[in-house]
Amino acid sequence: MTVIECFTDSHIDNISACLRLQPEKVIMVGCASQMQIPVERYQHFLQNRGQHTQILLSDTEGKDFPEICHVLYRLALQEEDCVIDLTGGDERIIMAVGAVMANLSSQQRQHIQIQKYDHQAEVLLDCMNENAPIPSKMPTLTVEELITLHGGSLYPKATELPADCNHKEVDQLWHLVTVDPKSWNRSITLLNEFESRSDSKMQIFVPLYYLRHSIKDFEAKTLLIRELLDKLHRWGVIINQSDDHALNYTYRSPLLRYCTLKAGNVLEVKTLLAGRAALEQGKPFFQNCAMSVSIDWDGVIHGFADRVVDTRNEIDVILMHGTTPLFISCKNGNVGEEELYKLSTVADRFGGPHVRKMLIATELDSKNLVANQQRAWDMDIVLIPNAADLSQEELQRRFVHALK
Repeated sequence: MTVIECFTDSHIDNISACLRLQPEKVIMVGCASQMQIPVERYQHFLQNRGQHTQILLSDTEGKDFPEICHVLYRLALQEEDCVIDLTGGDERIIMAVGAVMANLSSQQRQHIQIQKYDHQAEVLLDCMNENAPIPSKMPTLTVEELITLHGGSLYPKATELPADCNHKEVDQLWHLVTVDPKSWNRSITLLNEFESRSDSKMQIFVPLYYLRHSIKDFEAKTLLIRELLDKLHRWGVIINQSDDHALNYTYRSPLLRYCTLKAGNVLEVKTLLAGRAALEQGKPFFQNCAMSVSIDWDGVIHGFADRVVDTRNEIDVILMHGTTPLFISCKNGNVGEEELYKLSTVADRFGGPHVRKMLIATELDSKNLVANQQRAWDMDIVLIPNAADLSQEELQRRFVHALK
C-alpha cells in the first residue's frame, strides 16, 4: 500500500495515516523546501518504532494548479493500492485531488481510497462515500515521540513512577498539603534546607549541633521542622527516630521521598496518577503519561565545551490520548501571569494544532482568580483553581472532558 499525504504544518497530521495504515511507502506532496527537514525526522521516528515505511517527496513548489493536478494524476495511476490522506494540507493540493478524481474513470478509481481523520470525533472518514466512518485503530504516541516529532528532545528523561503506584499511597500526604498549601510550601522549603546536609536522601541523618551557627533562625526553624516530621510520621510518610541531638528519619518509599523534594511535587504526582487511572469504556483513556517533562527546544544537547546555552522548558505533566496531548502545569502556590504564557507557548510549539492545555492550582488566590480566568480563556487553557477540593474521580473526569 502507498499513502499519498498532503503535507501540512501539523507533524501529527502528516504522520498519523502512516501510523494507522503502516504502508510500504508514503509520498509527501508539497513544497520540498518545507518538507525536507521534517521528513528526515519522520523517517528516523519510524525506524525507532520498528516501522519500515519509505517516505518520498513529490515537489509542488513553483507549480501552478494544472501542474499540481498533473503530479497527482501521475501518482494516483502509478500506485496499485493507494490511499490519499486529506487530513490537513495545502488547499490547492486538496482541490487538485478533487479535480483529478473527477477526471478518472470508475475503473481507474477502484484502487484509490480518499480518507480524512476527524480529530474532534476521533473517527476516520471515507471521503469517497459521503464521509462514512471507517473502522480504524487509533494511532498512539508516547510523550517522548511527540516531542521528537516536533524537533525537540527530553533532557533529562521524564520522571518515572512504578506502574503499580496509585493515588492511595499519597492520599494522606495530599490531605496534609491541602489543609494549608501555603504552610506546606514554607515547611518544605525549611525541610529541604536541613535535608541538604544529609548524605543520604532516603535515610536522613542531620546532627543538629553542627548546624546551629550555619542556619539562620536555627531554633525557630528546628521547631517547625520537628512539628512537620511529627505530622509526616503520623501520616505514614516517614519513620521518625529523631531526638534532641539529631534529625533521624527514613522515608517509607521513593515515591513519598519524591513528594517532599519540592513543594509542588505532591500535586504533580496526584495529577499523573489521576491521568493514569482515567478510564473510558473500561480502558485507560490516556495511553502514555509523563511527569517533570524537560524539553530541549532544538533536540541538540550541548556540553559545556560547546559554549551554547540550551533553551529548555519543563512541563509538569503531559498526558497522551492517542496522538492528542494534554499539557498540564501544576501550581501549589501563587500563579503568576507568566505561568499561563509559558504553558501556552511550550504547548503550542510541541503539542501541535490539536493540543489541549490545563493549569491546576491547589488553591488559587482569590485576588488573582478573575484575571487568571480571563487569561486562561484567551489562551484556550482549562483552569482548575481548586484542586484541593476535588476528589480523585473528579480530577479524572476533568482530564477526560478537556479532550472532548
